[in-house]
Amino acid sequence: MAETSVAEKIALLTGKKKEEKPPTPPPRVPEEHPYGVVSLHLLDATCERLNIEKKIDTENNMLFKADTKQIKEDIKVSGAVSDFYSIKDSLMNYHEPYFLLRYISDDRYVCDHNFELVVLPEVRDAIEKAVQDEIDAVTAGEGPRVWLNLGSDAEVDAEIVRNSRDPVVIKATKKRKEYYQKSILVDKESFENWTSSQMECRPFKDPSFDQFMVERETATQAIPITKDNSAQTVQKVHRNNQMQYQPISKEAAETREILSSKEMGDFLSKAKYKYVDALQQNEVFDLFEDEFAQFIDDEYQHGDRAVTSVSEYQSFMDLNYGKNKMVSAIDWMPGKRGIVAVAITASHSFDERIQVANRPASSYVLLWTFADPIHPWAVLESSSDVFSLRFNPSKPTIIAGGCFNGQVIVWDIVKAQDYQDRRDRKEPEVPPNYLAKEKKGEKKVIEPPVVAFLLLSTMSTSQTSIVSDIHWLPKDFEISVTGVANNGEANLVASVSADGTIMFWDITKINEPQLDPAWSDERKWAAYEEQKYNWMPLHKLELNSESRRLGPLKLSRGFRGLTYFFSTEFGEVAEVDLSIAAGSPNVPKVTGVHQGPVRALLRSPFFDDVLLSVGIWTFALWRGGIEKPIYVSRSSDSYLTTGCWSPSRPAVIYIGLIDGTVEIWDLLEFTHQPSMVVHASACQVTVLEFWKMKTPQFLAVGDVQGIVHIMEIPRSLRRATYKEKPALKNFMIRQQAWVVDVEARAEGRGAEIAKRQAIRAVEEQRQEEFFKTCTWDEQAEEEYLKFEEECRQRFKSRKFKPAPLSPPDSP
Repeated sequence: MAETSVAEKIALLTGKKKEEKPPTPPPRVPEEHPYGVVSLHLLDATCERLNIEKKIDTENNMLFKADTKQIKEDIKVSGAVSDFYSIKDSLMNYHEPYFLLRYISDDRYVCDHNFELVVLPEVRDAIEKAVQDEIDAVTAGEGPRVWLNLGSDAEVDAEIVRNSRDPVVIKATKKRKEYYQKSILVDKESFENWTSSQMECRPFKDPSFDQFMVERETATQAIPITKDNSAQTVQKVHRNNQMQYQPISKEAAETREILSSKEMGDFLSKAKYKYVDALQQNEVFDLFEDEFAQFIDDEYQHGDRAVTSVSEYQSFMDLNYGKNKMVSAIDWMPGKRGIVAVAITASHSFDERIQVANRPASSYVLLWTFADPIHPWAVLESSSDVFSLRFNPSKPTIIAGGCFNGQVIVWDIVKAQDYQDRRDRKEPEVPPNYLAKEKKGEKKVIEPPVVAFLLLSTMSTSQTSIVSDIHWLPKDFEISVTGVANNGEANLVASVSADGTIMFWDITKINEPQLDPAWSDERKWAAYEEQKYNWMPLHKLELNSESRRLGPLKLSRGFRGLTYFFSTEFGEVAEVDLSIAAGSPNVPKVTGVHQGPVRALLRSPFFDDVLLSVGIWTFALWRGGIEKPIYVSRSSDSYLTTGCWSPSRPAVIYIGLIDGTVEIWDLLEFTHQPSMVVHASACQVTVLEFWKMKTPQFLAVGDVQGIVHIMEIPRSLRRATYKEKPALKNFMIRQQAWVVDVEARAEGRGAEIAKRQAIRAVEEQRQEEFFKTCTWDEQAEEEYLKFEEECRQRFKSRKFKPAPLSPPDSP
């Protein structure tokens, strides 16, 4: 007999049956993935990034779209931690814009994955087409629905507004005398008599309102008509050939006979001009010229504003000499790399200068070099503030300057240059005593060499106003009928001032002192030193037009002969002829185009007949003369202070402003606005001067705080674009033709304007006469009202009956 277990005995005693365990379900068989479909598990954070919501919708099979770029970016950033890393190879070969995903709610693949992802484009398109077909079938089966009235018609009827009475008719009249009255309209501010019954909205200031110029960028490209053709070369049969040559040689007697023959002489006579021309071309042709340098850069096109901007390379400022002073003039030393001369002056107003006029003061010109941006390279002493400065082009160690008190000063820095050269070579030489300073407990500090002036003009023969500009004249320049010339060297200096004169100075013409043989050597040396203060002008020229005397500010060489251009403080540009005898009017042309003084007057380095003038609001271009400018810029938002041409690009102009910015104008790109604006300084820009070097190209910018900013010009602004010079020439020709056309039509426009004004005057006269005839007095108004009332009473007492209409056949 089989033994019973304890559980069975308890069940027999209690009458309860033994609980039967549910049968163990068979193991789930995972389904196979459809073709082109993979499964994966996506975390909640990944679903949020892809904008996917986990919804159980097994009946409708909800589909989701995920951006391909976003998924690939997730794999690159997260790496092995990414949810898509397991199927990385399949995803990287997928180049469609989006993936198709479907939520899995029943774990049909027995892998704890919750999404299906389609990795083949053809499978994705088939699934989307099937879903769209199901939606179209359901939509087509429903058909149009019949509208059922659920009581909305009663609500619509209740909302209708019905008239409860007849409309009231109001008639408004006014007196007859108020008709045809003159009306005078005046401007009045809206807030002066504002009332809620007359105005519907209060006046307010729109903070988003701003004036701007409408600009439209249009691109046009012309391409040649192309045609696809093919050609095939038939290869011939190869053959083995050989060839040998030897020079033709003749006997000496035969050679002499040929060279002395008439035919050889005629041949050489005919070919002489051709081979001479060929030899000349070989001499003038530049073998090292870069032919590809004329092509435009790939990274820069006209209208591209994403070019690299102008950056500051270095800045110079000295607290000992330049504190509370401004930069008034800048010039680069020719033939020496990285040396710039900076004239610093006191930034006083006219009244402040009058107060300190009797006090002794000294001014300096600082020479800086890139090798030492902290200490000046040399210091030039001056008895007055220097407002103009120029290096001698043939003798770079000679510097000429124009002072505030009208004097002209000359320095020679050859000794300072020798000292600095020895210092650069680190020669063991003790500096002069005046260059070494020693304080207690400190080492000796080497000061920059101080250079005294070489020549200084006398006050009695100098100009009576500020020397605003100074120029070294060309080597072949003559200033008198006796043939006084520069003798192959630039020894003549021209200075201009607002007192209406141009003075010419010769640095080689110094009067010899009268020496006594009994004098000692020290006294003779003192006599020679005294002559430095007795420098006299070689020639003085007064600028007179037919009506008045003109005071020049800036000077520029003219387009022909002995003509020069100068600007005035009244916005005028004039031409002076130096060949006219003294006492006669030598300024034949004066043209006013600017408002205020003309701050800069420069000739183009690429065109000998193009001139740039910069006023306080606009700048202008002149070509072939000064009758009228061919181009005038728009008025600036800030004062213009100075300007200059680009030394390497014909169409680029740099303009300095009072707010510390430098505007860069590319006339081939924009003519109504600058192509680039550079914030060079935090205060007013006073001087702009380019370094005469192609690469690197630096622009020296001086401001009123005494700081010189060296700006590095990017490649796009220093390399000329393809055919830039001919394009600018065509632009100026079009502008000049436009100016000539406007002048030609000026007389016709004047006659048309006079005709319009005459017609307007006749119309105004007729209107005045009409108003006079349409006025009534009070008595006439009372008589009219009385007559109107009598007519009303007369017609009211009678009752008119309309006559019956007779038939058409009646007589």
